[in-house]
Amino acid sequence: MKKVLSFALVSLMLVLALTGCATTVKTNNEEASLAIACELTSEEYGIGFRKGSDLTAVVNDYIAELEADGTLAALAEKYDLALSDLAPAEEEEVTLADVDYVKANGKLIIGITDYEPMNYKDAEDKWTGFDTEFAEAVCEKLGVAAEFVEIDWDNKFVALESKAIDCIWNGMTISEDVLKNTSCSAAYVKNAQVVVMAADKAADYADAESMKDLSFAAESGSAGAAAAEECGFANLTEVGTQTDALLEVTSGSCDACIIDLTMANAMVK
Repeated sequence: MKKVLSFALVSLMLVLALTGCATTVKTNNEEASLAIACELTSEEYGIGFRKGSDLTAVVNDYIAELEADGTLAALAEKYDLALSDLAPAEEEEVTLADVDYVKANGKLIIGITDYEPMNYKDAEDKWTGFDTEFAEAVCEKLGVAAEFVEIDWDNKFVALESKAIDCIWNGMTISEDVLKNTSCSAAYVKNAQVVVMAADKAADYADAESMKDLSFAAESGSAGAAAAEECGFANLTEVGTQTDALLEVTSGSCDACIIDLTMANAMVK
């Protein structure tokens, strides 16, 4: 899952250059030069609605329309993302009339985090990004406004169930936990969890097995944290955002972090 460049990283000038099997990300501080050492898992993103919500099927239909008219392909090209095959998850019994609920409110309240390139603030402090434009296109078809609300990612399912938000739409990895707690849309974007560390060390760590003794940082409740557990990385620090995880590495507090490939690609300048 998931996704983020915050104010703490605005001062970092990030440049991506491919060298061998690692991808070097340099900042204006040479000591903070980083690299993607390896890919741990591949995954896909989906949109989470309340269990039994009739919004899921309606939005899936709109997604298919946006694929057919080329809107999704244009957004993927704009934000340098790879679309999935858009195969929908298994259909569930509909028990909630959320379409009427959302239309009565006149808006779809969308739970997000600041996660470039999916949802992030532009120079005018307005939300933009792939998921932002995607959600706005769907809301236009639905006949409601798109309202973006920042949430605590670790409590995203609680926010959804309590109706603080109507959906989770923020580069959310489709996982067993997501399928258990939400009615999930069709998968729409491909992603991966990657290990980022100091560029001068990346070549020494080609796979998960070689990294067992390293210390890691990952966003709490994220696909990165789940990947760390799956790989048996015992020394894991869970932090608030993916940006925080990256800063744990640049500060020297951790040897490496696990973040979304989509975020790493967004660092290209």
